[in-house]
Amino acid sequence: MKRIVVVITLMLSILLVAGCSKTVDEGDYQFQNGKLSQEFHLKVIKGGAFDYAMADLNGFFKDVGIVTDYQGPLKGGTLVQSVVKGDLDIMHSGHVINVAMARQAGMKIKIVMEGMVDHPDSDKGHMYWLIQDNGKINSPQDLIGKKIAVANRGSCVDLLTYEYLRQNGIQKDQVELLTMPDVQQEQALRQGLIDVAVVHSTYSIAAQQRPGLKVLVSSYQIGVAAGDGEAGGLAVRAFSEDFIKKYPGVVKAYIAGNYRGQQWGNKNFEEAKQLWAKFNDAPLSGGNWHATDKWVDEKKIQFWIDMMERNGFAKPGEINAKDLYTNDLNPFYTGELKE
Repeated sequence: MKRIVVVITLMLSILLVAGCSKTVDEGDYQFQNGKLSQEFHLKVIKGGAFDYAMADLNGFFKDVGIVTDYQGPLKGGTLVQSVVKGDLDIMHSGHVINVAMARQAGMKIKIVMEGMVDHPDSDKGHMYWLIQDNGKINSPQDLIGKKIAVANRGSCVDLLTYEYLRQNGIQKDQVELLTMPDVQQEQALRQGLIDVAVVHSTYSIAAQQRPGLKVLVSSYQIGVAAGDGEAGGLAVRAFSEDFIKKYPGVVKAYIAGNYRGQQWGNKNFEEAKQLWAKFNDAPLSGGNWHATDKWVDEKKIQFWIDMMERNGFAKPGEINAKDLYTNDLNPFYTGELKE
């Protein structure tokens, strides 16, 4: 009998201690008075986004209660897949097409804010189509029968390439697209293995500083011809729907901190480029320019959907812009924050 009493007493003590201790769950990360009620560690791939680095390095994320846990390189698949799986918390590099195609494949991910936009200045632009400065290619029509390198398929590079061809009356099957990482394209172009290198600004600027190459067209120019120069380079930031549901306060904090990082980068662009180069342990190059939009502009989302439809990436009406994004947790949109 005495033994039974001792066991019951121990069990009651354990239950009492458990009841008094507080376990951390999603409800503890409330966004109040402009910051989280306690710090949240966000899993992020390093080097994925200029604006994220500006927000982190300048303390804007710390101000809202976000601590960055930088992860190593992707272990396989895409950034979107890693976010949906929960290996990472945020897609902080990519475009509307990446989210749209992921959702078509059944992955539940949603855009919560805009990232960079395109710009006519060479150190602020999105992408450039480089050719040899030897007079063999001088116009879009000269691309017929040529080899064009793109970093990957089903993303911004081949979509904007096809849009450029369409704008100039060239059929897809009149050129050959080859998959090749940005970092390898300059050398391949100089050796004549490809005729056009489609590279992002970081690689384009370095390539143009060396003689022998020139720009055929930029993503900004393609965007202008399509109806919106800035939108031609629109990047987006997205979380999985599971994360949004579990941690709405963290999403709010992220938007607040990242927006401030974006605007700081625009106002201090030369300093921001220096920080970006040091952050990536890379030579000084370009950076990203960001919209002044405080929340997602549906017209920019629709711009990309229209391009996808025109170029065979989606059937007309197959993608609804409202399904791709939400402003519901944007503290600027809801009026929770002013600046």
